[in-house]
Amino acid sequence: MNTEFYSVEQLARILQLHPKTILRFIHEGTIKAQKIGRSWRVSQEALKEYSHAELATPLKPSEPREFSLIVNRMKVSAVIEINEQESADASRISNTLLAVLNGKDPAWGESRFDYFYYPETRKAKYVLYGTAAFIAEIMTMFSRLEEA
Repeated sequence: MNTEFYSVEQLARILQLHPKTILRFIHEGTIKAQKIGRSWRVSQEALKEYSHAELATPLKPSEPREFSLIVNRMKVSAVIEINEQESADASRISNTLLAVLNGKDPAWGESRFDYFYYPETRKAKYVLYGTAAFIAEIMTMFSRLEEA
C-alpha cells in the first residue's frame, strides 16, 4: 500500500490556508492526520474526505451570457430631491407619477415609487425603483417638468 502523505505546509498550500489553521483542524478532528516523527502528515484519502473531492464536479467552460437574460433581473433605483417646494406642487408631481404608473408600459415590469414630503424643510423626495426603461422615462418626465 503506497499512500501519499502531505505535510502541514504542503496541505496549507493546496487548500490555500495558513498552516496554523491546518493544525487547528487536525487538533479539532476536522482533518484526520497521523503524527509521523515530529510532524503531522495527512493522507491523500483524508484530504479527499475533508475536501469532498469525490462530490466535486469538474468545472465546465461557461458559455457567454446574453444580455437579454440580465435585463429581466436588473433593477435600477433613483432618488430625486426637490428643494424649496410647496406641498401642493409636491402632491401634483406625486399624482402625475401615480397616473404614469397606473397606465405604465408592460416593458417597465414591476416598478414603483415612494414619495416623501418634509414640510419643515420644504423638501420633496421621490424614490423610484424599476427597470432601466422606467427610470429613463421618469427622468425624462422630470426634466420636462423642470423646463416648464
